[in-house]
Amino acid sequence: MIPTEDTGMPFLDHLEELRWRIIKALVSIIIFGVVGYIFSNEIIEILSLPIGQTDPPLQLLNTTILGVFMAKMKVAIMVGVIFSIPVLIYQTWQFIAPGLFDTEKRYVPTFIVATMICFVIGGTFSYYIMIPWSLKFFAILNHGMPGIINYVTIEDYLSYLVILLVFTGVAFELPVIVFILSRMGIVTPALMKTIRRYAYLVILILSAVFTPADPFTMMGVAAPMIILYEISILISFLVHKRKRETRELEESEQSA
Repeated sequence: MIPTEDTGMPFLDHLEELRWRIIKALVSIIIFGVVGYIFSNEIIEILSLPIGQTDPPLQLLNTTILGVFMAKMKVAIMVGVIFSIPVLIYQTWQFIAPGLFDTEKRYVPTFIVATMICFVIGGTFSYYIMIPWSLKFFAILNHGMPGIINYVTIEDYLSYLVILLVFTGVAFELPVIVFILSRMGIVTPALMKTIRRYAYLVILILSAVFTPADPFTMMGVAAPMIILYEISILISFLVHKRKRETRELEESEQSA
């Protein structure tokens, strides 16, 4: 909540501003969603490449009248949300900016750019490594069942992809978040080491909740997140080391 004493803005005006920020964010999602629906055939074709490369083969199947339409709607929503991330971040920034210090505001442009880069890296990792890896595993597993033809409904397949793409993209934001919080003095490497075991437990729970219900995919998603957590500890350590060196340099210059 933005402090009203700093901005002089009444509480109801804050609610009105929040309402308009949310409306603008939703409009962005709708606009990009419409674009995503228009190009949904091409997007589904791209998303279908991993399943077309499995050996033994897995084939997509539509089993309901609304199956293709619902698949296109999922793609449209995914495109709308992903491409609206810069808008969502900007609207959030515009709402909370009056309550931030100048030292905090200067990190926002870096935060926005780094957020997008990390999300793209996470999504790319999921598309080129996690998804083909898991599909190949299940193709081999299902192929061992006699009398079963390996078809996958297009809705299930796209749901599987969207969950992995979005969740992995968000998971790769951890180093950026830790960097910003470390610069602000909220997170320290000692704190992250202290809560490491609890963080691992949370990672496993989130992996189980937001990924398809099988141990293989869950561990495949949890393992990179655990590695990212360890990298984040190193990032926090380097940030605090840099801050300490800067503070010592300033103190030595003042005493000279």
